[in-house]
Amino acid sequence: MSKQTRCIAAGVLVALLGGLALGSAGCAVGFRVYDPGYSEYHYWDRDEESVFRIYLEGRHEPYRKFRSMDRDRQREYWKWRHERSDADRH
Repeated sequence: MSKQTRCIAAGVLVALLGGLALGSAGCAVGFRVYDPGYSEYHYWDRDEESVFRIYLEGRHEPYRKFRSMDRDRQREYWKWRHERSDADRH
């Protein structure tokens, strides 16, 4: 294998590994959600998603994305969320 071929192969490998690292990091990224009842923002991440699923299960509702719910339903969730103790949150 020539030196030029090895350099190209190494460059491709670095690009692929870098892409995999960035792709997996994207899974951990959340987003901010505004809570109008308390005039504050919450960070929606994997932990908040887990608590949201508990909320839906407790209400015997099928899963749906938080962002797809209307504002009144989102307010109900945040009200429920604020009523829980910190120990129950995560």
